[in-house]
Amino acid sequence: MKRIIIFIVVAGWVTVVSAQNKGARQNPGDRFFPGLARVLTDAQRESMRTALKAEYSQIQPLEQTLRSSRQALLDEITSGNFNEAAARQDAEASARAEAELTVIYAKALSQMTPPLSEAQIGQMKNFQPGQLQRGGADDTPSPPPESHLPLPPPLPQDSNGLPVMN
Repeated sequence: MKRIIIFIVVAGWVTVVSAQNKGARQNPGDRFFPGLARVLTDAQRESMRTALKAEYSQIQPLEQTLRSSRQALLDEITSGNFNEAAARQDAEASARAEAELTVIYAKALSQMTPPLSEAQIGQMKNFQPGQLQRGGADDTPSPPPESHLPLPPPLPQDSNGLPVMN
């Protein structure tokens, strides 16, 4: 599955926008919890997908509000004529929609059958972002990063800080 990740920085906050290919299978709950798809069983994924389908009439307008308010905020930032009140209003609209979506996904997760096992709950509580790159949601710790070779000693410099040429 090919995924494009875009980082948007607004007032010191980093927002990650992830877009997948149209043909890619989207996992329910990834929006609520990025590592959730690796923790759930197939039956749990299907149960959550069914619960979210029942809420689709609420999810769709909230996602539209989220997209439009973020776009409006970006337009405000890049317009060259920044209006703090308008930016604040767009940011608050985005935050309200995100909060509502989070509650919908959390509710679907709480109603999922079979419920999360103790091991799955432990995996979610101990989630490390690097686990997504490892390829599994097991309890084995990530290997330590590779040690790099030490740098060579610095070259001799002249009085201007430039390397001395022999």
